[in-house]
Amino acid sequence: MIDLLNRGRPWTGADRTGGLVDEVFDQLRRRIPGLAVERLEVTHPADDDNVYFIGDEHGLDRVQLDTAPGGQPLFYIETGSQRQTSEAVEAAAIIRNWLEHSRPPARPGLDQQAEHS
Repeated sequence: MIDLLNRGRPWTGADRTGGLVDEVFDQLRRRIPGLAVERLEVTHPADDDNVYFIGDEHGLDRVQLDTAPGGQPLFYIETGSQRQTSEAVEAAAIIRNWLEHSRPPARPGLDQQAEHS
């Protein structure tokens, strides 16, 4: 089981795998404010560390992305349901769509009060 409090490390734009997943993250960073990506940190060298947790300012760990070694396709994308693709552009579009459509609803009145406080 993955320890949700210590499951990975932040994966920034400077971090690179050398694979197509770099392109997926580059596209997402250009289009999603506050994008947060973490890469699974494993305890044994033989374990698979090609797992990423993706979120934004609305919440961390909203989408999980699994890749082949070196950030290569196939991309397995999960958030309640599963999709897979070998195309970086399609993977980025799926993730962006899920993040945009799973945002918590705005709270009229409460959000405006917080802005004026």
